[in-house]
Amino acid sequence: MQLFLSSQFTADALCIGGINLDRKLKALQSLHAASSNACIASESPGGVARNVAENLARLGLQVSLIGHVSQDAAAHAVLAPLRELGVNTDACLVSQTGSTGSYTAVLDAQGQLRIGMADMALTELLTPELLSPVMKDRTAKLWMADMNLPASSLAWLGALAHGKQERLVMLAVSEPKMQRLPEDLRGVDTLVLNRAELATLCVSLGWQQEPTAVKAAFIQLHAAGLERLVVTLGEHGVACIEAGNAHETKLMPEPSQAFTIVDVSGAGDAFCAGLCASYLRYPLDALGKHVQRAMRLGLLTVQSPYTVSHAITPDLI
Repeated sequence: MQLFLSSQFTADALCIGGINLDRKLKALQSLHAASSNACIASESPGGVARNVAENLARLGLQVSLIGHVSQDAAAHAVLAPLRELGVNTDACLVSQTGSTGSYTAVLDAQGQLRIGMADMALTELLTPELLSPVMKDRTAKLWMADMNLPASSLAWLGALAHGKQERLVMLAVSEPKMQRLPEDLRGVDTLVLNRAELATLCVSLGWQQEPTAVKAAFIQLHAAGLERLVVTLGEHGVACIEAGNAHETKLMPEPSQAFTIVDVSGAGDAFCAGLCASYLRYPLDALGKHVQRAMRLGLLTVQSPYTVSHAITPDLI
């Protein structure tokens, strides 16, 4: 394994987690199980942390990325476009074995995800022992970690952020990986979930998801140290709640012209990037304001065939 480190790099945001090559298979008509389905196939750079880093760079921020790739063509395909945007990838670990991560998404004709398959073996190896020498040379105003990281690393990052008083945003990536959420959340400023991940959390807490689930979940998560909970609800907007405010806020996207969903892939990553960018640029604003800005990025992304919309520019935040 190789590790390339430059001199100390100070960034606005440090993104830690998945780096993949995305493969998308979009059906041309209604999907039929256990049968061949006509589709349009495409490939693009992906991975949650990588996507968030690209969105942040397109928003005009200085970004550093930590992840794990192999010495293969896929690694060049996913990292080269980031470098062109100014993202610092020097702290990415490079393995001499294995393959750079891949994510295959099967989308229906309306662009909605039906099943996703992820090969994240190298990301699973990003243990605290591997991350520690990288993190000591990185400084940033905000950290973002995705839950593709092992549970031990998420807990370690939370403890490190708490000790250094760093702002850490943690982004869930799937229902199965909700079990990786640390028990001690004192170092986690914001947890970002979607509706399905919230439902999985509710089950783990021992109760059914209800209309008040966001507030009820936050009460328990805040007791463990969490400061802010943000839950994306698809067409129903976003629910959010933060410490010091007993009431949940539900927000809908700002009124706009009618639009067509092309592909939902990457919308959650774009939303998280928008939230992070808003935190950095408007640190005194309430959580609801940050969420409103973040929704603009998610909305643009679902209208794009790309996992990261090329229409994202600094003036959006």
